[in-house]
Amino acid sequence: MDFYTLLALAAEWDRLLAGARIDDAWTQSPRELSLSLGDGGHTVRVVCESPQTLLFRSAGGGRQRRNTADVLGGLAGRTVECVRTAERDRHLFWDLDDGSRLQVVLFGSRPNVLWVQDDAVRAAFLDEAEWEVQPPPEPRPAPHVETADAFAARWRSDRKTVAQAVASAAPLFTRTLATEAVCRAGLDPDALPTGADTPQLFEAVQAYEAVLLDPEPHVYWRGRVAEAFALVPLAAAPAEWRAEAFDSVDAALGVWAKRQLAQRAYTDGYRPLDKALAAAYGRRQRSAEAMLSELSQPSRADRYETWGHLLMASGNAPAGRESVTLDDIISGGDPVEIPLDPALTAVENAERFYDKARRTRRARESAEARWESVSAEAEQTGDLLAALRATETVADLRAFQETHGDAVDAIVGQRSTEGPAEPFRRIALPAGFEALVGKNARGNAHLTTRVASPHDLWLHARGVPGSHVVVKRPGRDSEVPPHTVAAAARLAAWFSTARTQSVVPVTVTERKYVRPIKGGPPGLVRVDREDVIDVTPQAP
Repeated sequence: MDFYTLLALAAEWDRLLAGARIDDAWTQSPRELSLSLGDGGHTVRVVCESPQTLLFRSAGGGRQRRNTADVLGGLAGRTVECVRTAERDRHLFWDLDDGSRLQVVLFGSRPNVLWVQDDAVRAAFLDEAEWEVQPPPEPRPAPHVETADAFAARWRSDRKTVAQAVASAAPLFTRTLATEAVCRAGLDPDALPTGADTPQLFEAVQAYEAVLLDPEPHVYWRGRVAEAFALVPLAAAPAEWRAEAFDSVDAALGVWAKRQLAQRAYTDGYRPLDKALAAAYGRRQRSAEAMLSELSQPSRADRYETWGHLLMASGNAPAGRESVTLDDIISGGDPVEIPLDPALTAVENAERFYDKARRTRRARESAEARWESVSAEAEQTGDLLAALRATETVADLRAFQETHGDAVDAIVGQRSTEGPAEPFRRIALPAGFEALVGKNARGNAHLTTRVASPHDLWLHARGVPGSHVVVKRPGRDSEVPPHTVAAAARLAAWFSTARTQSVVPVTVTERKYVRPIKGGPPGLVRVDREDVIDVTPQAP
């Protein structure tokens, strides 16, 4: 999201959300925050997923009963007084009635939402333990390039394209905005930058910036795929794109962001399935082609049978000879040299060739049957691949899986409804809880930093290498029974290098007290606060 879109959205939200009460804050995806507002039943969603962060409002405030977790504890009940942006920087602020504020940080590789009070972070959506009581990040206003000379001074002729050079010279312009500005100047955005056109490009940037401050939001579609969001109509949109105009930035971003999330979900499901089917199709096609090439060769069975006939007709090939040359009395061709088994008589050699002819014909019949089977499988796989590639949406993909799931399973060896394997195990615990157990170092890092919520329980065998174990809690105040904690601790001990010991000390803490060590290998963490219990390792 660029600065100009954020600025326009903040202006609209300031009118729409001033006086709205925050009723709830939760997450149902590792990097997606939802804020339920008492403004007539809307939810603001912030997707902190680089490189494309999403920020939008949608109708309805319903929270799922399962697979959600509370975040930003204590925020509920406060009222939004105003919504604003930082000066020339991509920070969005919600000033609240108690003097605190929400700070939505959209720049860089670690987007986040921070609840700030008295110039210190009270709670953070992501990396809470790292941010707690720390000062919030300060906005850094981008330079305001107001003259052609200042624009030329920032111009970088060493960039690969004119659009890249414009993005360097105009600090608030993303690559997309820079490309549009170059098109509006009547130049090629992919051309090499020379510096000769900087006055013309500066004027185009200035004119485009003025237009961006008076939004006419559009979403551009290619079929059912949302290709682009634009704050104002694009000057050079591809002919096959369909433009949809909106009355407000809020409405346009709602449609755009939901479609982007749906397309991400579709891509996550589509890509592994397409890869598996394409590989299976290629293997079957190559096998069928190789079989057909072999079958196109003359059959050796006829030659063996002819040799048998000639030997039976001649009767003059006594045992002990390795070969014999006979006139071809069957087809009238040149004399035929026939290899022999020296230990056999002519009749026995003839019987041997008759047997080889029978076996060769049976093998060829079997090969023809295999070729027909493999060819049919290749055709079926190709049809499935074509049907998959005709899908465009999650609904299409779901319908494909429901219709063709068994066929895909038979071809690629796994259910098409299965996504990529999780890097952690799921193990049932007493009292209806579940333990998530990292499979390796990267699985540990993923589980602790991206899956676990701040108030989930985190366990690890103390002082030895082993798996991170997380026990999900429905809410921050939810109690995990002691016997459930003990069962999770026994798993942590088992999935460690201390599993052969009779008693293993296990760290138990909340995830918010666990922080990755910067620069360290995946899964290496520091624990700021812990309880230790001694347990006997137990396999699941």
